[in-house]
Amino acid sequence: MTMAVALLEFVTPQDIVFGILYVIPMLRLGTTAAARTLWGYALLVCALTLLNLVLPPPVTLEGPVVVNRLLVCGALLVTAGQCLRVQVLQRQRLDLQARLSVEDLRSDFVATLAHDLKTPILGTIAATKLLGEQHRPDGALLSRAIATIERGQTRALRQIQTLLEVYGNDAEGLRLSPERLDLSQLVEEVITEVNALAQERQLTIRLSFMGSGQRQEHTLVGDPVQLRRLVENLLLNAIHHSLRGGQILVKLAALGSAHRLQVIDRGPGVPEQELPNLFQRFHRLSADRQGSGLGLYLCRQIVSAHGGTISLRNRTGGGAVIEVDLPIEAREA
Repeated sequence: MTMAVALLEFVTPQDIVFGILYVIPMLRLGTTAAARTLWGYALLVCALTLLNLVLPPPVTLEGPVVVNRLLVCGALLVTAGQCLRVQVLQRQRLDLQARLSVEDLRSDFVATLAHDLKTPILGTIAATKLLGEQHRPDGALLSRAIATIERGQTRALRQIQTLLEVYGNDAEGLRLSPERLDLSQLVEEVITEVNALAQERQLTIRLSFMGSGQRQEHTLVGDPVQLRRLVENLLLNAIHHSLRGGQILVKLAALGSAHRLQVIDRGPGVPEQELPNLFQRFHRLSADRQGSGLGLYLCRQIVSAHGGTISLRNRTGGGAVIEVDLPIEAREA
């Protein structure tokens, strides 16, 4: 094709420009050729286009003829650049397709695995409760053993449920069922539910109200199930990262158009370099710390769905503060 166009150039008058036809082989070459090869070809065909100004003789360098051939050379160089740009976009598209395929496979695998694991765990919990109802001479020892098994299985079930919720929210978005509720009452109920686990670790959980210090209603419109999940995850995170014998302080405050919830622990805190990634999926501070790396990520999903904000900062005297601002009127984000 290149030779045919060059032949046409040299057998026709100089005012007739066929050089634009070099675009055809350039486009075919541009799908796979390396950048150096493509630019070399572009310079070659530009040289052939300009060579027709002096070959064959006689030479007549008229202004319009020169301009036409220079414009053709510019078009050829632009085409070469666009071919390379298309190559880059094609590689990005293939890479994105590969990533999406892997992510779909991973999501399907995780969802299937989590669903299959729930059944035996639920069966174990039910059997453990049934066993605990039996009266035997060694009842005290049996009760402690059963309680330990039940807590472990319940914790595993909670992690599986978190995993399912996280992937479901990422795939379909978190859908809220908002209603008017009292955040103070919800927080009190969750504290009561997790208090047994805190006592095992010799921790105390105290709720306080900023301002007057007395109990106040903090009414807002939100999804009670998701907000309960949020508070539960924040408290469990504080329990798992607190030192034995310490205290976890939960604070509630009204900010006008929003309510602020703070969970303050006196644990080791978070390394400063880890703070930007703390609410990312599967992010864990270290391998020896408990957790799946999903709890805070799910918290961020819930808070974002309510149109709020969540952040964490270290305390000067040690420990960390997780701060959540929830608007009074829920708005799905």
